[in-house]
Amino acid sequence: MGRPWWYDSYWEKGKKLGRRFQLPNRPLWAWIAIIILALLITLVSREFHFSAVAWFFGFIHYLCRILAITIFIRAILSWFTVNRYNFFIIILDNVVEPILSPLRRIVPRLGMFDITPLLAIFILYIIPIILRAILF
Repeated sequence: MGRPWWYDSYWEKGKKLGRRFQLPNRPLWAWIAIIILALLITLVSREFHFSAVAWFFGFIHYLCRILAITIFIRAILSWFTVNRYNFFIIILDNVVEPILSPLRRIVPRLGMFDITPLLAIFILYIIPIILRAILF
């Protein structure tokens, strides 16, 4: 049974909910970890130059590669029966879905095949090439 319809509006009218500090949710932490990983790889790589343009290009290059690898891993794992509540799968979904969901609205499915991971990987490999052509 639950509370009557008038209970909340009558008894809780004067109460104001206090704002508490909340940590960001899990997708934000996964994206922060990927960005930090790309920054570290950019700093450690041999191609690191002290110019801002070259550094920015290296960062975008490694960020796109890391995202392409995560999309590839998620696509391979989708072929197998895995627990959807596994922590690793949840993190992969949180990283991959913001990239794939806009593409899924544009690209139709081919029968039971979803080609959006392939298209996303292709786009992520093209982005550094286009940036290199524009910047250099």
